[in-house]
Amino acid sequence: MRRKGAAIVQRNGSWYGLTITVMEKEKNITDLALQLEGDLAELKKTVAAEGYGIALENSAAYLFNLTFPFSDKGKIKLVIGTELEERLPLAREDLTVDFVESAKGSVLAAAIPRSLSEELRTDKRLRITTIQSIAVLHALKWFNVVSEPDFVFLHMNGNSVVLMGFKESRLYYLRQFVYSPESDALHEALREILDDQGFAPRSWVMVSDNEDALIQRMALEQAFGIRLELPLLKDVLKDEEAPDWLWPAVGTALLSIRPRGELNLTGERRSYLFPSPRGVLSVSAALASLSLIVGGLFFLDYCLKERTYQYLVSEPSRIYRVTFPKSPPTRDPVRMFREKIRLLDTEPVSGEPATSPLTVLNEISNRIGPEVDVKINEFASDEKEFTLSGTTVSFASIEKIKAALEQIKGVSQVEVQNLDLAAGKQVKFKLRGRL
Repeated sequence: MRRKGAAIVQRNGSWYGLTITVMEKEKNITDLALQLEGDLAELKKTVAAEGYGIALENSAAYLFNLTFPFSDKGKIKLVIGTELEERLPLAREDLTVDFVESAKGSVLAAAIPRSLSEELRTDKRLRITTIQSIAVLHALKWFNVVSEPDFVFLHMNGNSVVLMGFKESRLYYLRQFVYSPESDALHEALREILDDQGFAPRSWVMVSDNEDALIQRMALEQAFGIRLELPLLKDVLKDEEAPDWLWPAVGTALLSIRPRGELNLTGERRSYLFPSPRGVLSVSAALASLSLIVGGLFFLDYCLKERTYQYLVSEPSRIYRVTFPKSPPTRDPVRMFREKIRLLDTEPVSGEPATSPLTVLNEISNRIGPEVDVKINEFASDEKEFTLSGTTVSFASIEKIKAALEQIKGVSQVEVQNLDLAAGKQVKFKLRGRL
């Protein structure tokens, strides 16, 4: 299957473009076309027909090898900001960060200034932003130049060096530093690897874009007694015109075809938000306020329900006291109502109609038709007279209630004692009759 890949690489502060055709099954690259140094915006238009990648110089990024006691990516995403906080020269919110796991709990993380990632991410066809050392390592593995699980990879990019050690295909060692012939940093890093009794690399691979790479290789082999491979891009591609400084471009073009799961500093695939302490305090205060409001609403709802419950519980006793003012208090007014109704039903019927309070209430309920909108608030009675008070919707309704009371046997001299207008167009009334 033939796929198109493209890359833009940074070299000595300038930009270069590259397009390739990839035959993945054969592990072969053809149609390599190099775009000479040019403006970044113009290069994007030239190479971006089907998507492309950008490779930054090693000195433009920060690389870290981190170890966690867990391998869950969601958990790592939450804590990686804290791990990097003391190591980064910029504030966390000013950086674009991404990571990949080389093994369970072992993480390769990279960071670049957010201003740089935003400057590069002006084209939707940009698929991946990576570091040149990462791109070179990907190309070496793609071409099977590196196949051992235990190896050391040395990449010299200008005056920046990235040194990686892999043990059982897991990132075991990482150093990134500035190189100069007068400095012993490279020798000290290599000596540190050789002195590690728990790490025995089976191969050493070096890629350099410096003109004196062969001299550097020979000096390191003599100093440490190691065999340092220096693969040439022209040998791998079988193209005599392919310079070694294009290793990052080739690797980035390969990554642009399948960027998923790779270290990507474009800033679109993942977003690592490292809130500042002020932001954390603001969010915490907002959550605390919301919790207080919700708690207050629940408490208010509970109080209202408790008041309603107490009202409903006490209402039967109140009605009993109003209906039978001379009766002693009872704990079960409903049962007493039923008992009195039962006694009423068993009393012998005499020639005169019974005029007990329950009889009057029963007659009132039967004689006031459903068309009359009335609410009885109080009914009081003794042996000689009774009073009835409540609210209705009109004076005509009061007349109907009065007429209904006068039709009850045993009731006489029904008169209106009080009339008053209430809120909501209601009429309050009080009637008195003799028994």
